[in-house]
Amino acid sequence: MRHRKETEQAAVEIRDDSVDFEAEGISKVFLAGQQPVWALRDVSLRVASSSFVCIVGPSGCGKSTLLRILGGLDTASSGRVVMPASHGRAPASAFVFQEQGVFPWLNVLDNITFGCRMAGVGRADYTRRAREWIERTGLSGFERAYPHQLSGGMRQRVALARAFAVDSPALLMDEPLGALDAQTRLLMQEQLVGLWEAERKTVVLVTHSIDEALLLGDRIILMSARPGRVKAELTVPFPRPRRLELEQTPEFGALRHQIWEALRDEAETSAMVR
Repeated sequence: MRHRKETEQAAVEIRDDSVDFEAEGISKVFLAGQQPVWALRDVSLRVASSSFVCIVGPSGCGKSTLLRILGGLDTASSGRVVMPASHGRAPASAFVFQEQGVFPWLNVLDNITFGCRMAGVGRADYTRRAREWIERTGLSGFERAYPHQLSGGMRQRVALARAFAVDSPALLMDEPLGALDAQTRLLMQEQLVGLWEAERKTVVLVTHSIDEALLLGDRIILMSARPGRVKAELTVPFPRPRRLELEQTPEFGALRHQIWEALRDEAETSAMVR
């Protein structure tokens, strides 16, 4: 069943019978003074249920704007957006952001239970979920610690645990590992791919890292420089389960080079505009 609501901008449909996302011909324009700035122009894509899709493109190409539109945090200026309906008490989508994703005034346990409490989940249930995800993300023993007492990697584990604990059918992630140091990022990539392979939620992840997209994704959407358009899509051919050793293979290196060649001109254009 579908429920449609018309905004002043794009048409938005909430679909009860699927956890797919669709964007059809969406554009987004901002006003910078008296001049319109097109963040996105005529973007169309579909994210299938239980798939892991990565969006890669140069800085300023509208990747984060597209993610927010798919999750209902922003509206497109034109086009059509389809998003899944809420799943029981859980919201349709849970977000994980790059920074400031945890509340500094709440400890680890309260941060992880926050989304469940806002969704009206009962105390016994949200406590059980939180403790499960604390264990699965390696945070046992830190339940009463506050974010300022944790490393950057541990804070992102808290954000991931909170998103998984809500039990939404879809996760929308905006550079969730982008602020981490290189070694912690590698560890977190491996943990994230393991969690997804166990849970098989629908995931859309924005990243600047080609390696990260190849390690995590089923499909990769390549975006042009602003105004962002879908320049290309590719299916990642590597079987699962995946581990970091995959990055050392000739096949991985060849595909990384192919993607970079497709994005090089867009990155140069973006750098000149900024």
